[in-house]
Amino acid sequence: MTGSRALVVGDVIDDIIVVPRGPIRTDTDTSASITRHPGGSACNTAAWLGWLGAPVDLVGRVGAGDADRHASALRASGVDAHLGEDPTLPTGTIVIVVDGETRTMLTDRGANATLPPSAVTDALLADAAVLHLTGYSLFDAFSLDDVAALVERAHAHGVLVTFDPGSTGFIADFGLERFRTALAGIDVLLPNLDEGRMLSGRRDRVDVAEVLLERCPAVVITGGAGSVLVARRGEPAVEVPVEPRAAVDPTGAGDAFTAGLITALVAGADLAAAAHEGVRIAGMAVMQPGGRPPGQP
Repeated sequence: MTGSRALVVGDVIDDIIVVPRGPIRTDTDTSASITRHPGGSACNTAAWLGWLGAPVDLVGRVGAGDADRHASALRASGVDAHLGEDPTLPTGTIVIVVDGETRTMLTDRGANATLPPSAVTDALLADAAVLHLTGYSLFDAFSLDDVAALVERAHAHGVLVTFDPGSTGFIADFGLERFRTALAGIDVLLPNLDEGRMLSGRRDRVDVAEVLLERCPAVVITGGAGSVLVARRGEPAVEVPVEPRAAVDPTGAGDAFTAGLITALVAGADLAAAAHEGVRIAGMAVMQPGGRPPGQP
């Protein structure tokens, strides 16, 4: 890695978080707590990166008139935001219904669908140590060729590429084989266990890692029973313990984990140590509402 910054590319979202105060009743009212937060997997990761003190750039796209609002929220966390505006599509929106530690998400991708690959400039790549991509970019904005070209450009600048698959539902919609093709060139794959099982066709976590290592040289699998699995091609897998917590809101915990991991990688840590930092930050994230760092909008 030659640069010193984290570069995050992907979705900018307005989250509407709904926490029912009882069982949801059809065809009538159910009392609930409803809050609005700026979100999106890429933006949440960038916000946690900035909050942790890592120099970070975020590239994304919003609806007309929303760039200043989202850029201001990201600046509060120390993020340099590079946001384009779509003249017709609105900013992406997700309604998140929280039930204990589970979530149901209703998604309108909005302006994220028109993020051009050219928005990731060579100047940004030249300053980057790590480029982080999410699968959400594949679902609407980038083609497979776009992703391959971006990864190639990143590697030409000596940039490590991390990739979060994002969602089993969207992977299925995109097409499993097509999605597997997109993993070519990715340096560190960051699936949760459900995504890993879907991508590998295996159930056991170690088997999942072995299959995915055929495509990527390093895999970090979250969502296991009490630990994160860190696997590198040709090396024994390492389990990083996760302390059980009574979660307030699991929204954004995976993004916080990714931010902790990338912050440590940028600082020169090895992958296992970086995963330990990811676990620590994810533990902070689940103890507060919303997907952004403490004290942030």
